[in-house]
Amino acid sequence: MSRLRERIALVTGAGQGIGEAIVRRFAAEGATVIGLDRNADTVQKVCASLPGAQARVVDVTDHAAVERAVDETVTRFGRLDVVVNNAAVCEYVSMVELTLEQWRQMLAVDLEAYFVIARLAARAMMKQGGGRIINVASTQAIACEPTVGAYAAAKGGVLAMTRCLAVELAANNILVNALVPGCIHTPMSFVNGVDETKTELFQEWYVRRRKIPLGRPGEPEEVAGAALFLASDDSSYMTGQMLVIDGGLTITF
Repeated sequence: MSRLRERIALVTGAGQGIGEAIVRRFAAEGATVIGLDRNADTVQKVCASLPGAQARVVDVTDHAAVERAVDETVTRFGRLDVVVNNAAVCEYVSMVELTLEQWRQMLAVDLEAYFVIARLAARAMMKQGGGRIINVASTQAIACEPTVGAYAAAKGGVLAMTRCLAVELAANNILVNALVPGCIHTPMSFVNGVDETKTELFQEWYVRRRKIPLGRPGEPEEVAGAALFLASDDSSYMTGQMLVIDGGLTITF
């Protein structure tokens, strides 16, 4: 398969979960993929197993390091065709107990870093005549639950930023869209060492009572398939949109 043949892609949060699945799918479709992650062990293990994938140990809140990674990618390969903003953190704390430091840290990773990387990517893509920016948001930006206020606020900002970038960059043939995953079985599903998708509450409400109409959590590979669509020529007339991958969660009462 070669839907991304000869394209250069950069993916953040590439060491596990959705980011890892996107790196693997893009590489399988012929792309050269630069995977960014702050965890050296995981990102190097992922990229070492894939032809055409390269690991960079970068914390997305280190803006200078991110800029070096983007600049080195463009210098080495001559272009940057696809960027996937995916790295994220979430602390489960009620809004009234959340500290300002925690609030700022989550927004730094989940929103500010997306802006910094999107801006760097856009500048490179404007020079080459086009590209794709894919921002990974969350259904928490549409309908949130308790204790995820900062994460939900950041992801809501990601959706607004996606629309603004799409409008501003359309004339440069840069398409900007957002992936909106729901309950996806990733390391972020584990809260205090417990896999939330395996709890009795999740199984009763989301599976047996079909709050998720498809009756199960999603898998990272299912989000990666949507990312491939947005990165490929199949989405050539689509920009500023939310592509929701949630098993029907947000369409139910």
